[in-house]
Amino acid sequence: MDMNQYMSMFMEESREHLQTLNRCLLELEGDAENISVLDEIFRSAHTIKGMSATMGFTVIAELTHEMENVLDLLRKETLKCNPEIVDLLFRCVDTLERSVETAVNGGEPEDVSELVQMLKGIVSGGQMTAPAAKTSAPVAAPVATAEAIPQNQELSVDLSDIDRSIIAAAQRQDLSALHLKVSLDANCVLKAARVYMVMTALEDFGEVIKTIPPSDELEKDDFSGSFDIVLLTGREMGDIKERLLGISEVSSVEIDRLPDMSLEILPVSAVPVDVKPAAGAAKSPVAKKTDDSAKIKGGQSVRVDIDKLDTLLNIVGEIVINKTRLAQIGLIHKMGDLVETIEQMDRVTTELQTIVMKIRMVPVGQVFNRFPRMVRDLARELNKEINLVIEGEETELDRTVIDEIGDPLVHLLRNSVDHGIEHANDRRAAGKNPVGQVRLVAMHEGNNVVISIEDDGKGVDADLMRRKAVEKGLYTQQEVDKMDDGEAVRIVFAPGFSTAAVISDISGRGVGMDVVKTKIEALGGTVDVETKLGVGSKFRIRLPLTLAIIQALLVKVSDETYAIPLGSIDSTINIKSEDISTVQNKEVFLLRGQIIPIIRLDKTLNVPRTEVKATFEDDEIYIVIVHMGDQKAGIIVDALVGQHDIVIKSLGKLMTNINVIAGATVLGDGSVALILDVGTLMQTS
Repeated sequence: MDMNQYMSMFMEESREHLQTLNRCLLELEGDAENISVLDEIFRSAHTIKGMSATMGFTVIAELTHEMENVLDLLRKETLKCNPEIVDLLFRCVDTLERSVETAVNGGEPEDVSELVQMLKGIVSGGQMTAPAAKTSAPVAAPVATAEAIPQNQELSVDLSDIDRSIIAAAQRQDLSALHLKVSLDANCVLKAARVYMVMTALEDFGEVIKTIPPSDELEKDDFSGSFDIVLLTGREMGDIKERLLGISEVSSVEIDRLPDMSLEILPVSAVPVDVKPAAGAAKSPVAKKTDDSAKIKGGQSVRVDIDKLDTLLNIVGEIVINKTRLAQIGLIHKMGDLVETIEQMDRVTTELQTIVMKIRMVPVGQVFNRFPRMVRDLARELNKEINLVIEGEETELDRTVIDEIGDPLVHLLRNSVDHGIEHANDRRAAGKNPVGQVRLVAMHEGNNVVISIEDDGKGVDADLMRRKAVEKGLYTQQEVDKMDDGEAVRIVFAPGFSTAAVISDISGRGVGMDVVKTKIEALGGTVDVETKLGVGSKFRIRLPLTLAIIQALLVKVSDETYAIPLGSIDSTINIKSEDISTVQNKEVFLLRGQIIPIIRLDKTLNVPRTEVKATFEDDEIYIVIVHMGDQKAGIIVDALVGQHDIVIKSLGKLMTNINVIAGATVLGDGSVALILDVGTLMQTS
């Protein structure tokens, strides 16, 4: 069978489950008694095992199988969770991540023998403390002594002490323990497939706690024509037998009820597992129907390649452009029927556009969920105590933006952990909680998403920034002397700047913060920093919701039409020429008590004047008030055309260095309008 067609699906699903493992292991590290988290970890590991075995990646399947053995002991509470076990499981997850990437790229599999032996050592460690009967299933590691529970010689299947403990707990809840012997036809070829069908059928009746031979041998077809199962259920034996005999190539099914063990006295060290009916053992028909409907509802989704969504978005963009063109034709030629039809079409295209944009939207949690593990490992490496708080994971962004913000956020978080948060002793000396806190928050703000990284560390010393900038030759002493503290702190975004005294793998090379700024601005966003010495720092990233179809205000400068994204606009006003003043060779005007700098778009973009009226001395001046973070500016234009939905088009590879232009759009009359990059425009002006 050609498995290449399934490779991308295997890679995506494996990454999702590995991310789940990382997240859940962090929760387990904080709360070792959380059984529900252990169940989720076990399910993800089991899924990876099944997928990798199907794809033929035996190394991954072997490692996840041994992880399952340990995880099952933990969730059955026969093994106590401790930091050493969690660290080992983290190592296994890291190895699995590398192994998945290697397998997908066709590389040589990593040697996992050391991890496998360590996992086996944990399982056998439980057996060393309790010389009980031989355990056939990988989940059955005994914890009670053989003398504590007398063996029943009449049983037709060997049970370990822990098996008996589980059965006893189930029988106290009025469940039956059944021993099933299933035989397959002598000419059965795919025995493992028939075993799978039997196990799947039994899930509807109860919980399988033991198989003979063990599950790994059954999966490998390493058994004769029959196998044994121990099942906990509340259903009738006749129903179970009838169901199994209905499976093709199952020749016979023998069922015995195991003796009552609920009255046996267990030692304190034997902790019985609480077998709940919710596990599938004794569900009422109503509960079963609810579970099935919930399962069906949760599965109503499909995976779509992002290229197909891009194609769909481009088609919608063309519809928007042609709709605008048709509307203009109807107005020019006074075609009432066409204008009315276009108005109805406008509602449909707007709804279509909204749906397509929502399809492309994904929660930022897909990026955020990898950071808790990173911060944990980094804090250990730096010998710091840090608590990462994440808020707003459900906030949605365009998939294109999501794919690009991961690296900038990594830089900012590493910066906060390394430079911001102090060591525990230093924090105690400063009267702070020895455990530092880093907050990662995402929220909607108009047509933008704001992501902030805030720490309660030592803050940024503006004087140190000035001194380091001069030492590194980035600025002269005269230049830094003119900077206020806010400007001095922003030196952190200068290329090649670093305050680290020692270069390490974490920081000190000065290639982090300038990369963050460049990357964010390339996405049409902005990044800024606020800090207070001894209190902490806050980096604030503002990003557009989408990079495809946006609302914009069209303005005229001479004969040229430009588009200003509506999310960057505060308001539009008219002023007189006498309202403009000059402060430090900069044109400004006063708006509600705030001084607003002026940007003359014709001069900034070198737009040639074809009109006789080249000045604004006697006429009202149109000004568009724009903002970048907390900063504002007024852009002078000749006329306001109106608000429109525009489709952002790239300028192509030949025009990549035009800083103040974010792209272009096709207008209704077929002409092209350039889209202004407000952030860069304010900085360069």
